[in-house]
Amino acid sequence: MKEAVAEHSGVSLSEALSQWWQGLSYRNKAAEWSLYFMFVTGFFLWNQVAVPWQVERLLLAAHVISSLLLFPLTVAPFWFAHRRLLTRSKKKLLKVTGQLIDYILLGCVASGIYLVLLGNRGDDVDWLVYMVHLTTALVLMPLLIRHAAKWSVLKPLWSHWVTSN
Repeated sequence: MKEAVAEHSGVSLSEALSQWWQGLSYRNKAAEWSLYFMFVTGFFLWNQVAVPWQVERLLLAAHVISSLLLFPLTVAPFWFAHRRLLTRSKKKLLKVTGQLIDYILLGCVASGIYLVLLGNRGDDVDWLVYMVHLTTALVLMPLLIRHAAKWSVLKPLWSHWVTSN
């Protein structure tokens, strides 16, 4: 009877975790898709977009649930792991857009947490928080697309257009 022998790979647990964490900071498609999904579901909740209440109700549930699940599981780890790249990068455009994304995403997250916990009850403070959430999201998306253009999951959309024209 053969015995199973576990080979020791020579990689410590801390090294494996470090490699895993570093891997999160590069071209994380799950984080990018999550941000796009949260943006699209949130965009249709904007009062300037006419959506039937039945659809809006489903979109609100999808937006809140995806924000509570996808953000901490995909976006936050990528965002925190990506900090090292931002500090070491010599590419001016990526540094500037990355820092802008940091501040804008922080505003979007903070206002989103407020809206989840307290909601928009219609007073001036709640309206201001709602507007911060909306405007940061509207600014974040084109900035994110530009920042990640070379590696984006959306690259096939514009690479096809660029090569066909």
